[in-house]
Formats: sequence, structure tokens, C-alpha cells
Amino acid sequence: MSELEYEMEQEAPTREEHSLESWAALGKAERRVLGLLFRKHAGQSFSSLLPPEVWAKEGLSGAEAKLAFAMLRRKRWISSVHKSWGECTYYIPQSHLIVLTLVCTDRANPMVEAMNEPVMRVIREAKPHVAAELLHLVAWIEREALPLTSKGTIHKRSVQKLSTLTILSSADFEDLNIAYEHADLYPVHVVILLDMLLCLNLVQQTDKEFEIRQEHLQQWISLPWSEMHREIFQVCMDRYGGSEPMMQRFRYQLALLTPGLNEWYRIRNEQDHPKIKSWLMALAGWGFGEVGETADGALAFRWLMNPAELMDIHRSAQSVEADVVRHHTQGEVEEASARVYVQPDFEVMVPPDVSPAVCWGLEHYCERMIRDQMSIYRLCKERVDKAESIAGGQERQSAVQFLEKYSYGSLPEHVMGALKEWTRDCEAQTMKQTQKQTKTQTQTQTQDTVALVEKVGSKSIHKSPSFVYRSAAQGLLQGRMKTGMAAGRNADSLHMGGVQQDEPAWSLRKADVPETWHREWRKYHMSTARQIALQAIEWQVKLGVRKGENTFVLIPQHVKGHEHWTLEAWCLLDSGESVCTTEWRTFTPEGWDTMRLILPEHV
Repeated sequence: MSELEYEMEQEAPTREEHSLESWAALGKAERRVLGLLFRKHAGQSFSSLLPPEVWAKEGLSGAEAKLAFAMLRRKRWISSVHKSWGECTYYIPQSHLIVLTLVCTDRANPMVEAMNEPVMRVIREAKPHVAAELLHLVAWIEREALPLTSKGTIHKRSVQKLSTLTILSSADFEDLNIAYEHADLYPVHVVILLDMLLCLNLVQQTDKEFEIRQEHLQQWISLPWSEMHREIFQVCMDRYGGSEPMMQRFRYQLALLTPGLNEWYRIRNEQDHPKIKSWLMALAGWGFGEVGETADGALAFRWLMNPAELMDIHRSAQSVEADVVRHHTQGEVEEASARVYVQPDFEVMVPPDVSPAVCWGLEHYCERMIRDQMSIYRLCKERVDKAESIAGGQERQSAVQFLEKYSYGSLPEHVMGALKEWTRDCEAQTMKQTQKQTKTQTQTQTQDTVALVEKVGSKSIHKSPSFVYRSAAQGLLQGRMKTGMAAGRNADSLHMGGVQQDEPAWSLRKADVPETWHREWRKYHMSTARQIALQAIEWQVKLGVRKGENTFVLIPQHVKGHEHWTLEAWCLLDSGESVCTTEWRTFTPEGWDTMRLILPEHV
């Protein structure tokens, strides 16, 4: 199995879809526990359950919450990570966050909502999409190389070039307050672009330089723009937003509760959280949407790309074969329809629907002059010479063949003549260089190139292009999100926990108390009744009391006094499917006739 196949195989389980049906199959207590943990922690790690009084307000005893938590772990809704010193942390896997956002978001108070009126103004327009910027950057690295200093940093001159090479700027992302090493050397937009390349496996960092991973690059170039956007969006969601649970919930709500394309949605940011605005500005910088302002000064946002496609909601682990077919069919359609316009002044006008593969070719034959919805390149002799003289990991056509295939109409005669002359000059120069090499070296290089092309070709038609981004990939922003998922893959200090759970106290010690305490409704002496109430508190189980025809279910918290004692407890008034109403009350043993312990197994 090749490295590429292994990485795809390892990543496949993390893309498993979890539907609303799997949520509905959970028990009522499990749904309450999971919903409360999601609202509290989102996808971030936590080391312990919430205090018993928190569960009591939800109508659950501590024992019920612990049992539901154990079942959620067994059903893989909760995962765990054991640190090397023995501490165990938990987290909700990322694959569940979509469903939990849909079912657990407070419909009466969402963070985004539809607008009936237009925005007053657009405060940040979307830049052209970042996917083409990544191609531009990779082409530059392939052409110029990106070496590292002895300290492992990029040379200052290269950083300055990278900073001006792209249409992105530090202003697009500076309010994200991303912390990273060498912040005095690397502008934040350069760090984000390089981090994306590393996480998408397009480049890898060695001790000496950033190297292009040709096999992954060929797979990436073969994708349509829509799938590139999807992979890049997942990187952005995972790595560049704030790590707080509130921000994670906001990002998911923005993507899932705003289904309309080119429709404005109001952002409810009553606390004026600065990170919410910074995330919207970053989305505009990447080209995903635009930021506006309402008449009353509230923020608004509209998607310019379909958020359902970006979130990959309709995909499943079983759709690989269909995805491969769709990918190649779409590629054929794009190849047949997308064309560029070659101008007499050697400029090439590139509409936005031109495929990534064509844009990749232009990066090698041209200089990019303008990046916009209609980008403009200029044919350059130096670029053509270099493209003709190196294979670059793929079988390239000549510049003339490439432009004849992908341009509207015929090439201007003088442009074609110049290209052929440049090609002849390059061929002559290449022949001189080749004569200096031995026949053995030439044969070896040819065999290596052919082998690589064949290897790339065979892999690209057998693997789905959906597993490009791996959340465990090493980028420049290690530990940015600090989620449980990311922590679980740090094999040096952590290992994944199983689903073993300590047996609850009430189950272990049930035989130590009279069976009638939890089997029958009975009237007890005041001292025995007090002992039963204390047992309920120790085991964190519910206590049932009856007075005539009325039955009360209590979650005891405190017993005060001895001979004349009182019980303070949460009383369940209405235990509905999704909402439970409780009230804090004080009871005396004279206030009921019969009582019993209510163990979780009876619920």
C-alpha cells in the first residue's frame, strides 16, 4: 500500500456521516446529556462531567447522567483520550457536530437569522477564491523553490516575495489573533497559506526546504473547483477560527442554518464578540462570502458558495465509487466547456469557470498580471522555456498545443509564431544540456518520470478525491484548536481510550440495602426515611414520594436536621421529551405517605 493510499485509508472513518435517525435512536436521558455537553463544550475536550446540580436542573439525577454518558461513549457519540500520566479527557467527535448543531441549537435564540430587509452597506467584499491562490503559490514554489535557513525558517527575502505574491493580505486575518512561531518574521496571511498547503498534503517541510508532494499535487489539480473549496473550507473550520465552544458553535450555525446562496443573514452578536466579526472577515478574504451591515448596525453575512456543499453534508463513507464517477465526468465537462481568451498582446484572459488543470498550465507558461473574477495572465518566454525544459512531475504539452486546446478560436498568428520560436530555442538548449549527460543518467531519469506519471495516473482513477485534507496533518499552527480530536492523535503523550466504564455505586452496593427500598412504595419510620434520603444523595439517584394520589419525583440535594429533619431537592414538575421543568423545594417526612429509591434501571 502506498503512502497516499495509507493516508486515505486512515482518514476514511473520520468522514462517517451521522444522521438525524442515529440521534433519534438515543434514549431521552442520552439526548439530554449529549445536548448539554454540546452546548457547554461543542467539540472541545473536557475532563469531567458537569456538577450534579446542573444535571438536576435538566431533570436528571447524577446516576442517570453518568449512565447516559457511559452509553454515549459505548455508542461512539463521546470519545476519550488518555494522557501519558493517566488523566482521561473526553470530546464529542467532529463527525457528530453537524447533527448536534441542527438538533441542539436554540430555535428561539439562534446566532444567525434570515433577514427580510436588505443590508445598508457591504463592509467587506469577497476576494476571488483562495483555491486559485494555492495553485499560484505551489507553482511559484515548484519554479523558484522555498529553502529554509539553518534555524528552520524561511529566508526573509522569500517571505517578502510570498507576502506580495498573493491577493490576500494580513488585514484579512489579523483580527483572528492566531498565535504561531516566528510571528515577527511571517505575516499571518503567509502562515495561513503555507499551513493550508501542508494540511492539504500539497507540500511537506523538511530540514532544508518545503518540498512539493507530486503525487498529492496531481490528485489536487485533477479536482474541480467545488471540491477544492470543500477541502479548503474544512481546513479553515478546523484550524483558523477561535477555539472557544461559542465560536465553534457559531461557525457551524453559520454554515448550517443559512442555506440560501446570495441571501443576507443577520448575525446576532449581542455581546459584541470581536471574534465573530473576525471570522466573517476571514471568510470574505478566502472568497466564501461577503460581510454587510444592517440599518441598526448589526453584522450580516451572505454566502457566495453553497454552504451545504462546503460542509459536505450529503456525502457518506459509502459514496466513494459514485464520487469517482462524478469527479471524472465533471472533469470531462469542464475540459470541454472552459476556455481562455488569448489576446494579440500576449495576454490571456481567464474566466472564473476555467478548470484548475487549465489554470495550473497557465501558471507554467505565463505570468499572472491580475487576479479577479476575470484574471489576466501574460505569456512569457522565460516561463515557456522553463516549462518546456522540465517535466515537473507530469506530462506537459507544448505551449502551442496547450493553448490551442484550451482557448476560444485560433491563436493570433504572431503569438503562435513567437511560441513556436521560443519552443525551438528551448529544444536546442535542452539538446545541448542533454549531450553533456551520460546515456545511463538519461535513461534513469526518463524511467523515473514515466514511472511517476503512471503511478499518479493509476492512483487518481481508483481513489475518491474526497480525502485530501487530513485533520491530523502537521501544519504551521500546531495546537491551534486543541480539540479532543487533535489531541487524540498525538501519539507521543496520548492514547485513545476504550469504552470501559466503572460500575456505578448504586449498582455495586445495591445488595447492601434492603431490596424494598428500591422495589416497593412503602411508609417508613422517620429515621429510616432519613436514611433512605441520605442513600439517594450518596448514590445520586432519584427519590420518589407519594401523598395520596400525587407522586413527586425528587433529586435530593441536602438533608438538614436529625430527629426533625427536612429534605431540600429539585422536584420534577414536567419531564417532557426535550425540556424538563424543575423547581427547588423543601420537604418534610410528614409531607408524604410512601417513598422509594428510583434507580436508573427503573427509568
